[in-house]
Amino acid sequence: MTREQMKAMSWALNGEHLKVYPVRTKEFYKTTVNAGGKPRKISLCYVKLCIDIGNGRHVGKDTYRQDLQMTNKILEIYTHYYNQRSK
Repeated sequence: MTREQMKAMSWALNGEHLKVYPVRTKEFYKTTVNAGGKPRKISLCYVKLCIDIGNGRHVGKDTYRQDLQMTNKILEIYTHYYNQRSK
């Protein structure tokens, strides 16, 4: 995580300006995880990202896997709104 991303997340969460969180969909995908040294196959839901801004709630159209893809998109959203705050 870059310094700018850390500042953006801190600004959004500490000031209660904005909150981004995943919402499960009915679509699944299979992935492998290491549990106790043994690889296991599990099923996870795809998620959509929900953005709470003030009194508004917006659910995105795109779906994401619950991995680095989702994390990067959340950081991108926080950074975008952090950069737009003074415009």
